[in-house]
Amino acid sequence: MTTPPSPITEKRIAYDRTIRDLLGVVTLWSLTVVTAISFCRIFRGWGFLLSYLVIATSAHLSAYMLRRAKLPFFLSLVASTLFTYLLAAYFQARQTLTFGLPLGRTWSYVWEEISGSWELLGDAVPPLALHSGFGFIGLLSVGFIAFLSDAFAFRFAGRVESLIPSTIVFVVLSSVGIDRNRVIVTTLWIATAIISVAVLRLRVQLTRSSKLFGYRPGQTTLVSASYIAILAIVASVIALIVGPRLPGATEDSWLSNHSGISGPQLDPLVDIRGRLNDPTDEILFSVAAESPSYWRITSLPNFDGTKWTVSQDLLDTAGGQLANASTISEVGVAQTDVTQLVTIQSLAGNFAPVADRPVQLRSATRSLFYEPESGTLLVSKEGFKRNDNYQIVSTVVVPSADALRISTSSSPPDAEYLQIPKNQEIAQLQQVVAEIIKGSTGNYEKLLAIQSYFRDNFTYSLDVPASDSATATLEFLNRKTGYCEQFSSTFALFARLIGIPSRVAIGFTPGEQSPIGTSNVQLFNVRSQHAHAWPEVWFDGIGWVLFEPTPGRGAPSSDYTNVAPAQDDSTPPAVAPTTTSLDQTSTTLGIIPTTAPVDPTTPSATLTTASSHSSARILIFLAVAIAFIALWAIAMPRFIRSAVRRRESNGTLVQWRSAIAQFEAVHGEIPSQLTVFEIGERFAEHNWDDAEFIGRIVNQITQHLFAGLESNTAFHQELDDFVTLHHAKLPMSIRIREYLSPRLAWKLAGGYQSRP
Repeated sequence: MTTPPSPITEKRIAYDRTIRDLLGVVTLWSLTVVTAISFCRIFRGWGFLLSYLVIATSAHLSAYMLRRAKLPFFLSLVASTLFTYLLAAYFQARQTLTFGLPLGRTWSYVWEEISGSWELLGDAVPPLALHSGFGFIGLLSVGFIAFLSDAFAFRFAGRVESLIPSTIVFVVLSSVGIDRNRVIVTTLWIATAIISVAVLRLRVQLTRSSKLFGYRPGQTTLVSASYIAILAIVASVIALIVGPRLPGATEDSWLSNHSGISGPQLDPLVDIRGRLNDPTDEILFSVAAESPSYWRITSLPNFDGTKWTVSQDLLDTAGGQLANASTISEVGVAQTDVTQLVTIQSLAGNFAPVADRPVQLRSATRSLFYEPESGTLLVSKEGFKRNDNYQIVSTVVVPSADALRISTSSSPPDAEYLQIPKNQEIAQLQQVVAEIIKGSTGNYEKLLAIQSYFRDNFTYSLDVPASDSATATLEFLNRKTGYCEQFSSTFALFARLIGIPSRVAIGFTPGEQSPIGTSNVQLFNVRSQHAHAWPEVWFDGIGWVLFEPTPGRGAPSSDYTNVAPAQDDSTPPAVAPTTTSLDQTSTTLGIIPTTAPVDPTTPSATLTTASSHSSARILIFLAVAIAFIALWAIAMPRFIRSAVRRRESNGTLVQWRSAIAQFEAVHGEIPSQLTVFEIGERFAEHNWDDAEFIGRIVNQITQHLFAGLESNTAFHQELDDFVTLHHAKLPMSIRIREYLSPRLAWKLAGGYQSRP
């Protein structure tokens, strides 16, 4: 710094600066891309990747152009956010765009999806639906990663700090994601992070000597970058080899709930306010059987006014004893054995679909457990995997209309099947159901009247608004359109209001039927569009009997309902595999496995829950807090520097104050009465820089302050380099405090203290 560089050296330094800036942009883009790839642990398949790569690339390009245009940080943040929102809306909500723009209808749709996903935080089980609030939030997070990492590196001369946005997202994904490409993605991320930090360090320390390479203008950059890449690759190869062999490396993520290994799952909850699923074209499972049936998952007895749930304590009793159909005492009740070979394609979770009343397990690739009161068949705790299969026999009970007409409903298994929530709707609903059953005699006729009321006056539709209202049932009755959860929930509630025990069952309609050879066996391919909920009511001596209030649906072998078999046979949109997760709250169960498939004589096994809801929520809130801290660290110093420049027209004076503040941050307070020459002597005593150079700086500052001489451009650049160099030398602890402490940031920016 004692002699000005030659014009040739200046050109070479400018060349180096351009190359290193370009390398910095490319490495940060690469880190964002790898972070986007790590979303493979959240979304199933690779259908998400194109949109995420487009967002990552576009966001980095926009950040670069905004920075080159010298747009202020906050305006750049707003512009980048709007640009990312536009792209995300195109990928996630294209059908809602108005003239290609995400206007009010798009915003309402996006807000509804994000709000629904927020309610599922800590409950939703990866792999998640791409076309949901989670997919949209993921795209926005990639856009923010790109902009913030660029801002850290190029607006605020950060190095390790530029990794903060990617690190936050990567850690969250690693904590809650499934075990998919864990080692290779982590290795790739570490290698890219190492290269990014090293390249940014080269950029900041442009002309400083390196013990390894020295500094040769125009040559050192590419040599240094080559060595950095080699070292990063070596470190990554070591991590790739050693990492999987470390204790615990192959264990599940610490927030894993052992679910979602295969794909989408149907969870044990029905909400009057929410949809059961989003239709997709993917086959969840197939059933080879001689006759169709509703494939039950479980039944839900508990109703709180909006949600039907099944007690965890009840499911904990699941064991090896299957159903017993011999207790049916009524005359006129037909019983048909249905043998099913169920093969899992992409269904996840622990709930096994089966025709009602399974009585014999013939073979299974996994241990199965049965809870008879809810009719729930469960698989061992790891959950389903692709190509799991089991052959099971169910006794399907089909009562006649006459048998139901003479049967009573006074002895349900438990009083909970008659419980009615205490809320403001009940009195009004009591009046509605009384009007519906007027003139009907007997429980069977009353239930048929309720069923006809829905089928004759309502329409089935998934295109209805979500609701968080406590009067969602009344809203449904007034709207006269809804989805199967609303029909089944309201029917079951009406049954309880007239004293008939009821519950809601969930599962699937039969699916797409096709013959197998010349036999009587048919193959039923069940997709997520076939997910369904239906009500069941209790008849003494017969048991639980289904009814079908949902228009366009009808159960096989249920002539007593006077409803022909029907289901949704429309062709759903062909969506990438990542979009098949069912959109609702998850109550995931972990079941202790046995060493072999169970048969009806196997002793009962115990189930345990694998709930990590509170831990997941804590992690999410922690991530949000870290993100706010990171945003503060970016924005606050920038704002203070801008404020100092606006208040002070004398740039030379600001730089001199900044130089003093840097010295004080390392060596302690300088007395305010010291002159400029005395301050320079303090600098020289502590070897703050070359003594001759310090003397020249002090002379120029003195002439500027007391003789009124204007600083020339060369001196101003020299002083600016002096401040920049010593800022880079500040200890890490002081630099971190600068990002967090407005007072220190003000001093280091050259804000007025109490001396010139």
